[in-house]
Amino acid sequence: MYELLKKQGVLPLITKIDIKTAEIIMKSASETGIKIIEYAARSSSAKEVFGQMVAYKKANNLDLKLCVGSILSSDDAQLYHNLGADCIICPHTDPEIGAYCLSNNIYWIPGAATLNEVLFANKLGAEIVKLFPADKIGGVEYVKAIKAPFPNLKLMPTGGVTLEENNLKAWFKAGVVCVGIGSNLFSKETLAQLTFEKSCTVFEELITIAEKYRK
Repeated sequence: MYELLKKQGVLPLITKIDIKTAEIIMKSASETGIKIIEYAARSSSAKEVFGQMVAYKKANNLDLKLCVGSILSSDDAQLYHNLGADCIICPHTDPEIGAYCLSNNIYWIPGAATLNEVLFANKLGAEIVKLFPADKIGGVEYVKAIKAPFPNLKLMPTGGVTLEENNLKAWFKAGVVCVGIGSNLFSKETLAQLTFEKSCTVFEELITIAEKYRK
């Protein structure tokens, strides 16, 4: 999973969508070469939608990994793992979630804000740590500061990441493994009128920009 995220450079995040929109996004992601996306389980229908997403992925033999984000408890981690999640992502670091994921061989990306939290997550077995909310805790300069004494940290900033050159290029230059991007990729307006063609265009542009700016 680490190599997949590192190669892709950007983890697209979607949330609060119906299954029709999810199917468009998954099909277009697979069509354009996106290998991994995150579905944030933030709505009352999240369990149902994700179960349908997994069924659609299997029925269409899509070469696509599905991460589930916004996981807040080990019970939720188990639930989504059983539904077919390939990776569990959290906004925080919870030892119980980490223990469940590691014992069940499911990739775990916990969230952290401080250096101590990042190091604690690493001690619990996390390879990549999500910096959240990245823009509110110091942004690019914060990444540079904590990687100075710990250059081997594998970080995924999420929150405030955009597709603008000065933003995306700065994150990669600071040494992050990849970045998480949600509303700045698929806005509410875009999702409300999403077509397969439009979604393909979004992903194609994302791939082009990521490859350009992470060099």
